[in-house]
Amino acid sequence: MTDTRVSLAIAILTKDFTPFAESDLGNHRQVETDFSLSDYNRKINLQRASPVHLEGEYNATTWGPPCPQPSYDGTKRIIGSEDCLFLNVFTPSLPDTSDGYPVLIWIHGGGFRRGAACQYEMRHLIKKRMVVVSIQYRLGTLGFLSTGTPEMPGNNGMFDMILAIDWVKDYIHFFGGNPKKIIAFGHGTGASSAMMLSLSKFCENSFSGLIAMSGSILSHFAVDKNPSETARYIARKNGCPTSDTRKMVYCLRELPVEELIRVDSELQNIRAAARGFVSSLSNLLGSGPVVEGSDDGRSLPNFMTESPEDSLKLGNFPSIPLLTGVMNDETGGAVFGQYRDEVQNKLNTVSDYLTNDFVPYLQGTIPNIRNGSRFVPQAFRGYFNILGSDSTQNTIGRVAEALADSLYNAPAFLTVDRWSKRANAFLYTFDHKGKRNYGKDFLAGLPIVDAKQSSNGNLNHGDDLGFIFNRNTITGEKVSDSGEPDEVDENVTEIFTDMIANFARSGTLSVPTTNDSAWMPDIIPKFSDKTNPFISITTDPKSMNNFRYCEMGLWTVVPERLQSPMCSLYKAPLQLIEQGAKETVSVIQEPINTMNELVPDFKSGLNIANKSINQNTEEPNKEDTTQHKTNSKLLPKVPIPQIPFG
Repeated sequence: MTDTRVSLAIAILTKDFTPFAESDLGNHRQVETDFSLSDYNRKINLQRASPVHLEGEYNATTWGPPCPQPSYDGTKRIIGSEDCLFLNVFTPSLPDTSDGYPVLIWIHGGGFRRGAACQYEMRHLIKKRMVVVSIQYRLGTLGFLSTGTPEMPGNNGMFDMILAIDWVKDYIHFFGGNPKKIIAFGHGTGASSAMMLSLSKFCENSFSGLIAMSGSILSHFAVDKNPSETARYIARKNGCPTSDTRKMVYCLRELPVEELIRVDSELQNIRAAARGFVSSLSNLLGSGPVVEGSDDGRSLPNFMTESPEDSLKLGNFPSIPLLTGVMNDETGGAVFGQYRDEVQNKLNTVSDYLTNDFVPYLQGTIPNIRNGSRFVPQAFRGYFNILGSDSTQNTIGRVAEALADSLYNAPAFLTVDRWSKRANAFLYTFDHKGKRNYGKDFLAGLPIVDAKQSSNGNLNHGDDLGFIFNRNTITGEKVSDSGEPDEVDENVTEIFTDMIANFARSGTLSVPTTNDSAWMPDIIPKFSDKTNPFISITTDPKSMNNFRYCEMGLWTVVPERLQSPMCSLYKAPLQLIEQGAKETVSVIQEPINTMNELVPDFKSGLNIANKSINQNTEEPNKEDTTQHKTNSKLLPKVPIPQIPFG
């Protein structure tokens, strides 16, 4: 097998942002590089890559191929090459006497199975006087399969990213970048990867900030929680041994790459079908990063030694600024699109589907880093307006909202809340609905952006990418749009990229005034657990407080929120909390007197606990530490199911 090289595609713009040189790739020119990633001389490399030096000149005027993955044309064809570890550098100018520009390292998403750096054209960010580096990493089995043993500990794709980051630190000053001002930047699984990199000792002191779009280290899709099961499935379907990991790895290395990618696709289909639309939208559908522990059995340091939840709980993360955010409606396009009939069928045919199946499953996707408790599913009746006579259309909308809250909003909220204890942290929501749905272009092949997206005006996962990047195909050809550019959308692009550039330079946020769109510094407050401030990105961005105040209170267990006047929609008669550690149920008194609607045969003999859970600290509220138990015969324990197969 050939060496796996790092390619440099350099975009040069002059000070007035006119092209310095042009090629088929855009504004690029040939440069020299002396760096590559070499893999082991085997048919398939399932180990960490290592750096070697290139000799002579390397032609970097064309995009490198994507890493092996399924094609996007609906066929079973495999695209890409194992010789895929490329990075691309875009700079507004070559270095001068200044300290250099901030550097954004872009990590593409795609569920750790799909995507390529060449899909993202960086012109809008370069115009904001930043250097941008887009990187590639091995995907699927090639990048992330793990047996949890010395033969194949996993996280090869993460080590690919680390080598690219090391190169950037060593060489980016030659391209006008400031190696002391590097910001890791990603979307979806790229966002969770950026945050995981910041936690790893391999990247200690590498970053001056993080930008995480629609993804977090707490996202359910961030880590493969059953890597050995994933490995056994891949091995079994490829006819390899499953009981002896050494023989398994040797067997897998001898296989054609196409066979591994084909079985990866089978695994995605099985995991997506496990619980229908819910698992399609929530699960990691293939191999992904793993928690290796402290020792990989080879005396080599590991990438991730503790779970992301533990890292946040224990404060084991760098005190660098964080900007994270979500779409207004991450899952609406999918729920009202390709999954609409399935959702409606579940609601019509499965008794108490929402409270008996849907909610418990989604609760199991949220890492409970606050207090080890959960509301029992009956507490969500007000959330879905089950007590009212809501229409099916509105109920489907609430299903989409619940998916977005549990899979995207709650992980972002918990992450920014915990991060803000050690560093400046900022939260945004992207609320602008543009004329086009961009997610299906950037993230083609993922169930959440299936081509059968809703066209009824819903924002879709990944649509915000089109307001930062111009789109290319998976092989680097420009995606052309019909019609004239939309002036409103272009204005939002300016706002969004200005916000990113300001954060990269200063670690703070700014928004434009409504009069002249002049950017005013330091008027966006950093996140705090008292006011939960965030910025709403629209044509007229606003700083607001109380990010999804009631919904986050419900999904992340902050019961005092649901007792506030703001949360009248959720004032179910009782809010029930399940204490997972003690297997008891606490009851929060609510000022509505319709108990029997939720809990038949309720008797006044229940002990009511008005316990306040302090969200700012792990300490209990000093003024009210009394806790009582309910009669377990009246309120049976509702189990929180284990998430099957990943």
